Amino acid sequence: MGATPLICIIDDAADYRFLVQTIFRRFFPENQVRFFSGGKEFVQELPKMTERPGLILLDRHMPDLDGHQLLLLLKQDPVYKTIPVVMLSSDASADEVNRCYEAGVNSFLSKPTEFDQLKEMMSLISRYWLGINLPVN
Repeated sequence: MGATPLICIIDDAADYRFLVQTIFRRFFPENQVRFFSGGKEFVQELPKMTERPGLILLDRHMPDLDGHQLLLLLKQDPVYKTIPVVMLSSDASADEVNRCYEAGVNSFLSKPTEFDQLKEMMSLISRYWLGINLPVN
């Protein structure tokens, strides 16, 4: 494993990926981060990765393979089921949130609309899931 666990961020919104990438490069450069534009791309690349992700940040709404579908695939696979998954959405109903928790998501958060809020959220997520929380090996 590298210096810090790999964070995989899967989101179809290019603007959002750019903002998150900017935040990690500028404020949290010690983190290894890899971005994917959709669930299908992530599923294709996951078996090729030399390092197992330590954390997955997953957009709920994507056109090719949505976050809930990808979550189900991950949690059914013995190799990947223990990787913490944080689901992110800008609009989620209580039923949708409950469905994701029932499927095994570790956390469900609303996407902030302000840069500083997004920066703070990324800091808290990475500190908790990669710093404080003890991972399953």
